[in-house]
Amino acid sequence: MGDAVDWGGQWYAAEHLEDLVVFPRELARELCPQHVLYGRKVVLIARHDGTDDVLFRLEDGSVAQVHLTWHRETDPRWPGTVIYPSLAAWLAVPAQDR
Repeated sequence: MGDAVDWGGQWYAAEHLEDLVVFPRELARELCPQHVLYGRKVVLIARHDGTDDVLFRLEDGSVAQVHLTWHRETDPRWPGTVIYPSLAAWLAVPAQDR
């Protein structure tokens, strides 16, 4: 998948097996029951170099850009999350604004 997508900016495809396990696990650890992603199946597809932002594909084909906090959260606003209806919609946003 990473070869076919021009991620733009400092984003790159998540292809390392360790990342594919660590980041979804960390997301699950951070989510409180009221968070929009709580209980949803996610697959890591991209990472941002230099920040704690990651991109997950959701089971319905939408994507979620998430700013991980690396802490258990009780406030459903964290980790910060923006859901896009598709990868194409996310890619349509200028890289500097993602």
